[in-house]
Amino acid sequence: MHGERLDAELNLALGDKLTLVNRGFVQSLCLRFHAERPAAELAYADNLAETRRLMQLIREMQRQGVPLDPDGTATGPDRGEPDFQVKEKAVWQADLSLAVRNLAALRRARSALETSPGLDRLIEEGAAFVAELHDRAEAAGNLAPADPGEPASDAEGRSLEDFLEYLEDTDERFLAGEADTERPGDEALIAVLNTVLCNHFLAIEQFFLQGFLLEHCNEKALGEVRIGHSVDEMTCAFRVAQHIILLGAEPRPVFMPDIRLPHRVKVGSDPLAAIRHDLELTENLIATLEGAKTTAEPKTVDILSRSLETERKARTWLSGQLERLSKGEAPPEASGRFDTMLQRWAVA
Repeated sequence: MHGERLDAELNLALGDKLTLVNRGFVQSLCLRFHAERPAAELAYADNLAETRRLMQLIREMQRQGVPLDPDGTATGPDRGEPDFQVKEKAVWQADLSLAVRNLAALRRARSALETSPGLDRLIEEGAAFVAELHDRAEAAGNLAPADPGEPASDAEGRSLEDFLEYLEDTDERFLAGEADTERPGDEALIAVLNTVLCNHFLAIEQFFLQGFLLEHCNEKALGEVRIGHSVDEMTCAFRVAQHIILLGAEPRPVFMPDIRLPHRVKVGSDPLAAIRHDLELTENLIATLEGAKTTAEPKTVDILSRSLETERKARTWLSGQLERLSKGEAPPEASGRFDTMLQRWAVA
């Protein structure tokens, strides 16, 4: 019973952190476009901090022998309907609600353990984050700039502007900010784009967790590639979110059922199962993107085609690794990128 309780609470916390990361990324883009730059920078800083805490939680779960299973059975709640917000106060209130629940799950998990310095740190930071969000919600519209103090890790030293400058896919119209645009009349197109966006969120999460699982199973080279594929999915998600915003719409959980994937992250218990799960998801992503293209206008088709190219390359790689693992061949040599990532994010 002790183990079941710990598993359930840590996976609830894991799911909440995954949602905070993906939702926070999109919300920072919305705030940036709608001329709320100080709030956008705070939201992006939250996104980076939660990314680090997500990795710290994964590591703690692995130390405790807890399987990475943020979505559980098919009867559980669906995390694929994030409560996106585009106005500053609503962003802080929505994040506060989720951060409070996340903190409570971490505290319940901690009570089931005699000692856990990793959870102690996460709880301390989680409590400070809840207090900060509460203050922001109370003072929305009158916020101090993001704290330029020493970041908790090297990776958290970048701003949203740094990210947008680095990314090749940033549209000049997005950088210019909000213009006089009418709400698009093609609601079906917006539903398609929101569905594709949330499908990408699923891939970001699964491939990222799979990277940690594979590294833990001494397939570090495969883990490095899975993390890389997760980043590729993030780039795809950015293009879609940016397109939705530039169309004068908002990212929101309004879906096209025919192309929506159930938001169920499947992490394998061993390398072979992990690659099989990722190949299955990649095949599903390809099918849904091909379906989405049939209902889209030229600009959207171009964005979806680029996502399809990413998925097809991933499918080829996954198929090759599935064959290697099925034959029991030795793992390839790791490049060191996984260790470098952990060092940049100050994750032990």
